[in-house]
Amino acid sequence: METQKPKVFKYLSIFIVFVVIALGGIATTNYLLNPLIYSRTAQAQAAEALMSGKNIKIADANIDWRGLRREHIARMTQTPEVLVFGGSRWQEAVGDSLPGHSMYTAFAQNDHLEDMMALTELLTRHDRLPGTLVLSVRFATFEELDKRVAWWWKTLAPEYLAMGERLGVETRPWHEWFPKEKWASLFSVDLLTAKIAQYSKQRLIWEPTTQLHDQSFDIAGTDGALRFSERRLKQENQEYARRTSIAKGQKDAKSRLTIDRKLVAQLPVLLQFLKEKGVTVVFAQTPFHPAYYNEIKGSAYYGDLMKIESELVNIAFAQSLQVIGGFDASAVGCTPDQFRDFNHGDSDCLKKILSQIKLKPKAAPAAANNNL
Repeated sequence: METQKPKVFKYLSIFIVFVVIALGGIATTNYLLNPLIYSRTAQAQAAEALMSGKNIKIADANIDWRGLRREHIARMTQTPEVLVFGGSRWQEAVGDSLPGHSMYTAFAQNDHLEDMMALTELLTRHDRLPGTLVLSVRFATFEELDKRVAWWWKTLAPEYLAMGERLGVETRPWHEWFPKEKWASLFSVDLLTAKIAQYSKQRLIWEPTTQLHDQSFDIAGTDGALRFSERRLKQENQEYARRTSIAKGQKDAKSRLTIDRKLVAQLPVLLQFLKEKGVTVVFAQTPFHPAYYNEIKGSAYYGDLMKIESELVNIAFAQSLQVIGGFDASAVGCTPDQFRDFNHGDSDCLKKILSQIKLKPKAAPAAANNNL
């Protein structure tokens, strides 16, 4: 028995070393294949490229957009007249959406109120608060933490905490904002296999480019907006959008939305801060695909959406803010062919919404977007 114990410990040690090496290899490969998710150095390099007037060609649009915003805003030499912030619904809001006015789109996928606070901190810290800030509330903006699927808001946790301190509002404890999911994903085998498969077909991670459109790759522009590849746009055609919108609508109609009242109460405090800084805030809402809207209409889920919209209108009225857009595509003027799926309208649809903003006439020519 005594002679067997050293053997057991020996094999256990070998096994542990093997596991550590395997996990280290997975993490290292994921890190190298996803630098715009995990590497702040790569994000800074991408921001430098944007500041030089070049766009960013990417094989996968699922990058850390918040990290890129952090680095890009820190390097801006001019303040945009209009800055649009919202989730991926605004990702195709291109810089020329408001002729005669400079505009930057700071979208970040799966946005929450914490993101609004973090972005405001970034803009304040670097003296880049715009004259007009367009904010968009989605179904999950005020969602309770334990109901959230997305955790990307934690990427800008330091900025969120700093703005919370400025505003004097309660912020989340460290165990709720620490981005453990991000670093745990480094060890994901699924991420590794998917990225290797993608890289074997498209041997590009990211690179600066003068192009704004590409057959196979997505482009992140100097204006902050995203242009999808021609190949993806062909796949996500009108029929695809209609079919997936119906399926999504039928599923969501059976669910419910929850609202964290503490978050709702913090929004007016943030708006008052912006008002004191001389920023004109506009509330904007993007529409759903008509097929999706028809599926959810009349459901309890639809009622929850209307309550969120009502909250927004009440806050806007109290703050004397302009409200543009809406959930109903027909009321906004967006047509089914302007959607890629149930809630992502294209640049033409978004231009119709943004055109509703009442902007003051410019006294001087607009600054070029690539100098932002």
